Amino acid sequence: MITSRLRRLRPFLLLSLLSWLTACAGTVKPEPQAETAPPKSAKSDEALPRVALEPEILYDLLLGEIAGQRGQIGVAATTLGKVAQQTRDPRIAERATLASLYGKRYDEALESARLWAELRPRDTEAREALITALLELDRVTEAKEHFQTLFAAEETRRNLDQAYLRVAAVLGRASNRAAAIDVMQSLVALNPRRASAHFAMAHLLVRGGDLEKAFVSADEALKQRPEWEEAALFKARILLSQKETMKARAFYEAFLDDNRRANNVRLNYARFLVDQKEWQKALEEFKRVADSVPDDADTVYAVGLLSLQNNRFDEADKYLKRALQLRPQNDQARLYLGQVAEQRKQYGEAVNWYLEVKEGEYYFEVQARLGVALAKQGDLARARRHLEGIKAQNDPQRVQAALAHEQILRDARQFNEALAVLNAAIQTVPGDKDLLYARALVAEKLHMLDVTERDLREILKKDPKNVNALNALGYTLTDRTTRFDEAHELLQQAMELKPDDAFIMDSMGWLQYRRGNSAEAVKHLRRALDIRNDAEIAAHLGEVLWVMGDRHEAESVWNRALRETPDNEALNGVIKKFKP
Repeated sequence: MITSRLRRLRPFLLLSLLSWLTACAGTVKPEPQAETAPPKSAKSDEALPRVALEPEILYDLLLGEIAGQRGQIGVAATTLGKVAQQTRDPRIAERATLASLYGKRYDEALESARLWAELRPRDTEAREALITALLELDRVTEAKEHFQTLFAAEETRRNLDQAYLRVAAVLGRASNRAAAIDVMQSLVALNPRRASAHFAMAHLLVRGGDLEKAFVSADEALKQRPEWEEAALFKARILLSQKETMKARAFYEAFLDDNRRANNVRLNYARFLVDQKEWQKALEEFKRVADSVPDDADTVYAVGLLSLQNNRFDEADKYLKRALQLRPQNDQARLYLGQVAEQRKQYGEAVNWYLEVKEGEYYFEVQARLGVALAKQGDLARARRHLEGIKAQNDPQRVQAALAHEQILRDARQFNEALAVLNAAIQTVPGDKDLLYARALVAEKLHMLDVTERDLREILKKDPKNVNALNALGYTLTDRTTRFDEAHELLQQAMELKPDDAFIMDSMGWLQYRRGNSAEAVKHLRRALDIRNDAEIAAHLGEVLWVMGDRHEAESVWNRALRETPDNEALNGVIKKFKP
């Protein structure tokens, strides 16, 4: 029964794309994001100085700009600073300041920034540049005074929340971390009940790597403003950065219990669940968001993907079609709708979906799937002609075409032809792990166990932590030989890498059964079946129970599996073995 095991260990297309769902669910992002756009500098409608463009000024101006473009920052900073003082033009003062800061020439930056701020007293960026220069020169007290002036102006404009976030970004770039923290503490003390102040402090502490204090500040921000989704997301990310997965889960759930309409947090929680491979629970959370915002194409699409992952094909069909209505250019949705149709054995519909995909990112992948769907319709000759006719442009495409060709031949039980296809492909793309893995599958069907073992060991030589190869070889040695010690070592390595993988547990359970440890085998197999309702796992568990004398329970396990997958070769083979 190695064939079905190797087949299911080959990566399902959907899983390679679930990374799309896990975005924003992981590590903390230190840069604060203001809730509104930053205030624009008061640069329009200002009276600029009337300065005659003397040859010397023009020369210095061109020299400064050209030097900056050539990476001669020192020359650019000095020359532009000189022109700024001569002309008192705020635009040149800004250029000189930025060049000096970039070149870490902080004395010159301070002089130019003072002029810039003087000429544009309402320009927030000028004030921030001046503060940056003061901090780098360790003139912390002056920096604090300028910040307080800036904050007084922003409070008058009712921009204080935004000001705190901007300050965190400015201080986060300071090389003197201790001084930056000191300044921010003084600014938080000005408004200790303002959530944005503590939130900004949390961002700054993350930039400095102090996650514990950052967590305290984020928590305080939420105490002041309990419904603030952005602060909640940041707190969760801090927990995940600390590897506190269970605490992050508990926090997500508590926050969502109190804020049921917090869709941004719910989306991140759903992505977190995807990252934890809790597909069913993730699907429930995405569906709640989709119910709340039914026209959000990304969320609807995520529900479709997870429905497919959970083998809920009717729901997958519904949501993927809706996603396509909302975003008609989504050819990836057409690709998955074709897969849904294949899973429902509606091969004609699958072919139609694949034919809708024209030239583009997914075209070659769709053409490979189209060949498989044509074969499943019963037209093997047409399928082979189609696959032989598509033009691969690179090695990944050559591998993909060969695997599709091999699959239709293997499904047709033409194993010698499948082996020939793989041998030719491996000559073209030598050492490819997917091709070697597929050849191991076909070789097993032809009872060429030496080839199966050789190919799997070649994969492990290049990639010792390849879980699929470890599991497949461990299972092969268990099922087809008596080299149980070697099998145990391989499967133990696989379990350490993926402790909650149902197929690895199944292999370990089968090994225990082959060694005569039936009670231990049942423990592994029951846990595997709880994690994944799979026909081969059910076949194994039923066999062990039958041999132990619990025939009623064995039949119950088999019958449940038959209702889901009545045509499974491994399952039917075991049932016929014990109930001819």
